Amino acid sequence: MEDFIITKSKNFQGELEVSMNTVEVKKKDDNLQQPFAYQPKVGVDDAVIYLLQRAYSSLDRLNTTVWVVFFDYSSAFNTIQPRLLRAKLEKMQMDAPLVSWIEDYLTGRPQIVRLWSCVSDPLMSNTGAPQGTVLSPFLFTTYTADFQYHSETCHLQKYSDDTVIVGCVENGQEDEYRDLVESFVRWSRKNLLQLNVTKTKEMVVDFRKSKSPPSPVCISGKEVEIVPSYRFLGVQLDNKLEWSTNTDAVYKKAMSRLYFLRRLRSFSVCSRMLHMFYQSVMASTIFFAASLQCRLANLDEVVRDRMVLKLRTIMDSPSHPLHNTVDKLRSSFSNRLLQPRCSRECYRKSFLPSAIRLYNSSKPTQQQ
Repeated sequence: MEDFIITKSKNFQGELEVSMNTVEVKKKDDNLQQPFAYQPKVGVDDAVIYLLQRAYSSLDRLNTTVWVVFFDYSSAFNTIQPRLLRAKLEKMQMDAPLVSWIEDYLTGRPQIVRLWSCVSDPLMSNTGAPQGTVLSPFLFTTYTADFQYHSETCHLQKYSDDTVIVGCVENGQEDEYRDLVESFVRWSRKNLLQLNVTKTKEMVVDFRKSKSPPSPVCISGKEVEIVPSYRFLGVQLDNKLEWSTNTDAVYKKAMSRLYFLRRLRSFSVCSRMLHMFYQSVMASTIFFAASLQCRLANLDEVVRDRMVLKLRTIMDSPSHPLHNTVDKLRSSFSNRLLQPRCSRECYRKSFLPSAIRLYNSSKPTQQQ
């Protein structure tokens, strides 16, 4: 399939200009305030931290389970409807010339398929956004920004086309969680977004000793598969909230990349090039989301530094979804943070309580 390349002949001038206007657009309408996308020093690890914090804090209460649905769209960016997107942008009071430019950017796009020297006839595309561009994820985020939900027990979480619904079910009361799933499915259908039920998965975290088999949610008459683990934003999460599955996955990736590093060394490649290869190919794999896993024997120092750095970022970012949670823990008598109450050991060892302990034990010169 690498030989089949979609060639776009549309003029993309102005794409970066539109991307730079993202901040201005967000100010015009609060509905576009995505918790994790398009914010400085906030990324995928923050999205995972927020999901886990909600799960751990809920499971710390008696007779509580956490249900998570990981939705999968079929060709998400390709299903954007320019007509609907234009209406959403106008509702956000975006500048009219910019709205017209975006609509023109998405419509009337001639595309061809080239296989070596053979070129197909051009086909005009009036749906979706061009793949591989900076603007496409932002347009999809804008397209889906009008559906939001957040309560004490349920919330919908989005990062570009990765969408998750988390339900904290107490005493078996699943109505709000299931109603939210049904509402989101109806909204997706209304906006012509196709959910891939086969790839959509559900995970149930239940630490109770006496528990009944979970009943899966249904989408379009099909039951969603309940899985013991799921890869969310590059991190393997399991229904025990342990890190062995993710550690094994990271280990396999690191070992496969270590092979190439050894091969380069066998070719007498200079140490500077070896270091560049390690930093760009291996370190990004080994240390990705390292702050979430709390303690890894030989990487404790790196993990501690990253946990404190991430906590400081949360404290300094008022728009971060966990900022208010941390801000309420500030001591009135010092610059320390109060420890949240933890009934379960798994919550005590999770990111936020662990990061607060490290923050409080840091040197006075490092305190804010």
